[in-house]
Amino acid sequence: MDVVYLFKEDPENNSQELRYSLRSLKNIPHGKVFIVGEKPDWATNIGHIPVSQSKTKGENVMMNLLTAAGSEQISDDFIMMNDDFFIMKKIQNMPDLNFGDMKSLITRYVTRYPEGSGYIDNMKKLYEVLTELGYGQPISYELHVPMVINRQNVQELRRSVSGLLYQFRTFYGNYFHIGGDTVGDVKIFINSQHNDPSYNNDPKGYMSRQTLLSATGGSFKNGKAGDFIKRAFPEKSNYEI
Repeated sequence: MDVVYLFKEDPENNSQELRYSLRSLKNIPHGKVFIVGEKPDWATNIGHIPVSQSKTKGENVMMNLLTAAGSEQISDDFIMMNDDFFIMKKIQNMPDLNFGDMKSLITRYVTRYPEGSGYIDNMKKLYEVLTELGYGQPISYELHVPMVINRQNVQELRRSVSGLLYQFRTFYGNYFHIGGDTVGDVKIFINSQHNDPSYNNDPKGYMSRQTLLSATGGSFKNGKAGDFIKRAFPEKSNYEI
């Protein structure tokens, strides 16, 4: 199964998250690695499908994904990665994971962030769309972890739904009944309480127990998460000069 990064280069930090994410691929058997979007100069032994990144973040991501779905170079099933996803322990296959009941998740977000956000608004909109389509209890898949995607399924979903596919992972997961295990999110933010209290009490212990991790740019560059991830993968991979 190939690995596909949907990527816009960040010249400010020389794409350091991507560098370490690529190093973490040693922990899972995989085929070729592709970057769809922009490829850093230091990346090597990687297939590159260029896509202009001149639009909004959501539009860029969707164009990258649709381009990957339409490419015969990429395996039918592929692992969709972000540059800030890290595979911390050896696994044989990428598991199907979800974030649990979507309605309950919305209630938690609204309670925690009463001022609201575009992210929460999009989640509410998608919940309404999914219930109207007959999904009685939609599941959220908005985890910061890799996800196995099928190219033909992406194309089918695109044909069935008009407009921008906000929160694509959740739309895809419900539409194709992915299911999987319900877990907490593993993304670590700098100077912020994690949703898992065990992280706040013992960050190193929490991170040591995780098979998958994610980190914001700030927490990777200046926080405990970045220090932990960098120590885990000190050696160059075959994907960097």
